[in-house]
Amino acid sequence: MSRSPITIRSALCPALFALSLLPAQADDVKISLDQLSQLEIGLSRVRPASATPSAVLPATVVPASNARIIAAAPFAGTVLQVSALPGQAVRKGDPLVTVLSRDLVEAHGNLAQQEADLQKAAATAKWKRDLVDKKILSVALAEEAEAHVKKLEVAIAAQKRAFSIGGIRIEDQGRYTITAPEDGSVVIASVQPGSQVEAMTAAVAISTSDELWIEAQLPADLVQRVKPGDPIDIGGLVTGTVLSVGGTLDPITRSATLLANVPSGSPLIAGQLVSVTLQRPPETGSFEVPAAAVAWIGNAHAVFRRSDKGFSLVPVEVKGKSRKAATVVGSLQADQEIASSGLPQLEALLSAE
Repeated sequence: MSRSPITIRSALCPALFALSLLPAQADDVKISLDQLSQLEIGLSRVRPASATPSAVLPATVVPASNARIIAAAPFAGTVLQVSALPGQAVRKGDPLVTVLSRDLVEAHGNLAQQEADLQKAAATAKWKRDLVDKKILSVALAEEAEAHVKKLEVAIAAQKRAFSIGGIRIEDQGRYTITAPEDGSVVIASVQPGSQVEAMTAAVAISTSDELWIEAQLPADLVQRVKPGDPIDIGGLVTGTVLSVGGTLDPITRSATLLANVPSGSPLIAGQLVSVTLQRPPETGSFEVPAAAVAWIGNAHAVFRRSDKGFSLVPVEVKGKSRKAATVVGSLQADQEIASSGLPQLEALLSAE
């Protein structure tokens, strides 16, 4: 069954239909090689598209969270000194933060008292056990004394573990120093000299790897269209890969968190703000051209293709665009030269034809 002319026309892409309205005589620009240089018209080659940009988002470079460890303060107190700053490389055991803690003094006093109590309790338990063996004392009283010894031993062991949490270095006069638990670089120092730190709160975050991630907020309408493994252009510098897309939306921003990896050896650093371009597989027959090569003429997109006499205006349909590149469909071929700079000059010449 044939389709009516009205149906065919309604199915035309609006952009291509608009380009069909361009004057037939206004599709060529005659220009010599001397003029090409004088007008500072740059040339680039058309390439088959490897991906199509679908959205551009602001993002932040962050250390990989699966390679981050926390150095915590086991005792509350006042921060005396911060020895490691964000970005600084540290080795295991290096000093990070020194804290003056009344709780540490009390804990030492409690430990000394508990150890003295343990000595007395152990002696009492042994004496009672001897009396049991001599049939002078009941077994229950001896077992009660031995249970008290066990209770004190458990309490002392717990107190000693608190002293060794995070590999802290205990000093005199109630001071202790939090040390680096592993080799790495400081990501966050959340305390300052003079500030108060609560027991078991994070003082310093350390990244144990050079691996970096990209973190961006993905609008709700894109969540279902982006999948782990999709390529992502990072600031036009490197190409990463989507690691994950959050399964829930932030109730305020109505967006989900997107994480992507950053290739090793990239010039990016943690904390850097970048723009990222999400990409999808290209359509068959699509091409990649510089974004600056796409002109808006006659209410439609077009590029200036190099010809023997100068340039020919070629209508294109833009399928996706990033800051540096655009994916287009049109009457182009790979390796053809197109104008990538100096387009205003060409448009002026086109109008004068």
